Amino acid sequence: MIGEVIVIGDLKRRDDAPLDEYGRLAERMYSIVSHLPGFLSVKSFKATDGEEVTVFRFASEEALEAWRTHPEHVETMKRGHAEFYASGFLQICKVIREVGPFQHS
Repeated sequence: MIGEVIVIGDLKRRDDAPLDEYGRLAERMYSIVSHLPGFLSVKSFKATDGEEVTVFRFASEEALEAWRTHPEHVETMKRGHAEFYASGFLQICKVIREVGPFQHS
């Protein structure tokens, strides 16, 4: 969809990150974001070398901004930097062209 916003997250967890708490917070964040207007999807992928990438899709910049500034998400992001992540980056991209969908018989 033209104008759609894609967020690509490549975040590396600390070796000592408490995985139970990380999982609990991840579930809570999904519960919130999945109910926000304009949220389309989130999918995570793990490569054979261990790198994990998460792709969020939002219908608009406004939808992403609602998620970025959601008070519970803001607090969880702070915890993520302090407790769970060793390094990483986010890329925020806007769809300028779309080809497809394809369907081959």
